[in-house]
Amino acid sequence: MDNRKETALPDNAANVKLCAFALTDCTVHVESRIAKYLRAVHRTALELAVPNLFGPELGGYWLQPDHIEQLRRLPDCYPVEEIDLVKDAVEAYLLAQTQELHWTESKIV
Repeated sequence: MDNRKETALPDNAANVKLCAFALTDCTVHVESRIAKYLRAVHRTALELAVPNLFGPELGGYWLQPDHIEQLRRLPDCYPVEEIDLVKDAVEAYLLAQTQELHWTESKIV
């Protein structure tokens, strides 16, 4: 017997802001010239993330808005000709990580 019920979100759900999300295994779809930067993006995200932010029962590595902001500064560490590629890698990574949340790019603070 399934006791789960669907819950409708209130009309003001559009005002909800992201406080954190857990990093997960995900597939990031990018062009091959951008793919080589994904390892650095993922490694940086893991370094920025807080382990067990909501306790060991929930576990995981959690990114908060300030971590996202720091991750978006990663391209500044690359030569000028690579900055746009790294920016694209960061945004593709964030989009892939939050896709399960049905979060739009504009909501990723």
